[in-house]
Amino acid sequence: MNESPTAAEAKRLGRRGFLAASAGAVALAATACTDSSKGAASAGTTAASAAPTAATPGVESSASKAFEVMNAGGRVGWSGIAVIGAGQSNKLFIIDAKSHKTVTAITNAGTYHPRTDPSKYPNIRDSHAIVFTKDFKRMFTASAFTYDVSTVIEYDPLTLREVARVEAGKGSHHISLTPDDKYLYVANQYGADVSIIDTASMKNIGSIPVGAGPDYISQSMYWDGKAIDTPYLFVTVDGAKTLAVIDWRTNKIVKQIPMPATAHGVNITPDGKHVWLAGLAFKEVWVIENTTLKIIKKLPIEGSPIHISISPDSKFAYIATSDNSIFKVNTSNYQTLWASKGTVIPAHTGLSPDGKELWTLNHGMSTSRYPFLLGGQPVEGVQIWETDTGKLINEIPMEAMPHEIQFVPYSAFGTPSPAQDVTT
Repeated sequence: MNESPTAAEAKRLGRRGFLAASAGAVALAATACTDSSKGAASAGTTAASAAPTAATPGVESSASKAFEVMNAGGRVGWSGIAVIGAGQSNKLFIIDAKSHKTVTAITNAGTYHPRTDPSKYPNIRDSHAIVFTKDFKRMFTASAFTYDVSTVIEYDPLTLREVARVEAGKGSHHISLTPDDKYLYVANQYGADVSIIDTASMKNIGSIPVGAGPDYISQSMYWDGKAIDTPYLFVTVDGAKTLAVIDWRTNKIVKQIPMPATAHGVNITPDGKHVWLAGLAFKEVWVIENTTLKIIKKLPIEGSPIHISISPDSKFAYIATSDNSIFKVNTSNYQTLWASKGTVIPAHTGLSPDGKELWTLNHGMSTSRYPFLLGGQPVEGVQIWETDTGKLINEIPMEAMPHEIQFVPYSAFGTPSPAQDVTT
């Protein structure tokens, strides 16, 4: 059977090109009809000329802005992407931070093995971590497909495809890049060391002994591709009950700071001057001077502090606790500015680069709002808080237990070229 000219053209252009060409033909036809009937329209139709159109100056922009606000749930967020390591879903969720909507997810590929030891945390197929290099061209996470070894996986943000993987230790929990991006540290929760991955070769070149149960590693970059000016990175060590201090230039431990019990999150302020430690089991937040490694403040916190985020100007700390509380604290005088209640352990936290939104990554959501299961488990997800007032402004339901979050610019994933603009 002979192809019609239309079918042949569709094959030549491809689906999107054919649609664009068709749209152009329709537009030309519409223009011709408009020109030929211009006199009749002007003579008899006042209602049509009064109706707002896309060409009416000012109407499109105001309508578009109003829709953006509605689409974002009442308040437009920061213009960029949030990437979240989504725990036992073994996925990375990619969210438009501006509209507060999940746009896609990446599943970490690997051989399926059942979770035979539910006491393990993290478990297998459990992707807690997410980090980007400072130029946003490389994206890393860690998961495990057996209990014996973990896997660091690198993705290309432009293609969303895996480009490399390398084995780390047992039970990878959190990861961090050194400020110069030369090394990736992996906290091996089931072991007693931090793996060192050479990012140029993507090879495991050794480990740093830190004590039993290394958990969280302080990050070297929060936003904007700017490395934190710090001589050290910090690791909370659950079993040993210490805060391990690593000189990242030498990959050596320079100090072990003893703690009365287990701590969890540890974050360096963006200005590099202080370290904030969440004393999960001893219900205190410690503030440590980064240069001298001296504890300068022990701040009692109601509930058990889990994670902390520091504002871009280092003036405020946001503390999440296991009793669902969230506190905003002035970092100069340590006064609490507001307190709010999240839904089911708002554990991990992240601040938008403009400092206007606090994202809490919750271990549960309201079952009355989401009366269904995902993978046999209640819905979990993100709650978004206004940092000035502590008001809950939106939430994003998702599968499994969201953990680490990284905000990146749209350009990290690519932006549409004129040829890809299907609106034209």
